[in-house]
Amino acid sequence: MEQCFKKENFIYLGVSALVMDKKKILETLFDQKIIKILKMFINHPDEQYYLREIAKITKVPPASTYRILKTMMGLELLNEAKFKHLKTYSLNKENSGMFAELLEDKRSAMVEFTDFIPSVEGIDMVILHGKEEADKASVLIVGRSVNQDNIREKTVEIKEKYKFNIIYLILSPEQYEQMLSMGLYPGKKVMLFSKV
Repeated sequence: MEQCFKKENFIYLGVSALVMDKKKILETLFDQKIIKILKMFINHPDEQYYLREIAKITKVPPASTYRILKTMMGLELLNEAKFKHLKTYSLNKENSGMFAELLEDKRSAMVEFTDFIPSVEGIDMVILHGKEEADKASVLIVGRSVNQDNIREKTVEIKEKYKFNIIYLILSPEQYEQMLSMGLYPGKKVMLFSKV
């Protein structure tokens, strides 16, 4: 028998059907100070930092930063280098891979696509049709004289870069209004871009 309970906007259905992404689970389970420091290293894997730099960047008190760094060193998540009486810390890429996948701040495919849209002439609005899935999203592009080649090039680039497929349909404002009135686009719609 599966148990179901609600806590802080998350619904838990037994053990197998947890409705929350892995990053949120990690951020919820662990101390935010540890997460801040670990994320800093993961997002800058080739950088070396002094203790006070880490404390300043993450806004974690130096004493707590020292304690966390010591723990991370014990777990071999960080490398330590000594220069005279100073120590620098850097990410141990070999042992931190499982956290890197979860905590790395990645620019999403849809954010990149949405940022690109204003540079294309003729687009009045872009609507996410349905739900963005892990590997694809459907968008409606409404406008006049929209350069399809630019859109196609960008979606191919995004597919190669993110392994994410953006399926798009370009409509004139009149076509879009007519299809809406006919009920051809039911379901959830999210406005990604609008000139109006």
